[in-house]
Amino acid sequence: MHQELTIDICTEDGARTRFVQTNDVSAQGTLRKLVSPRLFAPPLLTLASEHSTSAIPTRTIDVILAHTASPPPLPLPSGWVDAVEINDEVLIHFGALQASAAEEGKHAMLAEVHTLGDWMIRLKLETILPASVQEERHLWNHFLELPAIPFRLKAGGVGVINPANIVRATVCPPVDGAADAALSADLQLSIR
Repeated sequence: MHQELTIDICTEDGARTRFVQTNDVSAQGTLRKLVSPRLFAPPLLTLASEHSTSAIPTRTIDVILAHTASPPPLPLPSGWVDAVEINDEVLIHFGALQASAAEEGKHAMLAEVHTLGDWMIRLKLETILPASVQEERHLWNHFLELPAIPFRLKAGGVGVINPANIVRATVCPPVDGAADAALSADLQLSIR
């Protein structure tokens, strides 16, 4: 079965650049490289074909979206079960999702991530059920310290967020114990 790969590179200047790979073998190799935790470590991300070569400074990349029907497994950090892009409907039914996750021994939370280029990604994150407040804080803090944050696309494929270009990440429900060390305030409005 033929699987086309479409890659959108979303950068800090608000631009979206699209690349396409129609060769199945090349597409699978590209997908494996895209979910590498070291994706943003080299100074340049290079994309090449028989027609052209493009180089993009990794420091300018906010998000990469790889649309495909056959995504590779995500290299999630220890303790994380899943990270998937969501839509507004999931927000409405989040209480039911939390209850379902708890029955399976998991902890669910929603994260809204904003980047320099004004890209916004909403994720449903599932972790193992934290045994303590410290473990819950560690899971969240470790997620934000990753060199690349992978997630599944709701329409099929994988995405990767460059943590260096995150300008705000909001999680719901709040991380237990975070209010003890944080400034006391409730998010009301974010204008760009």
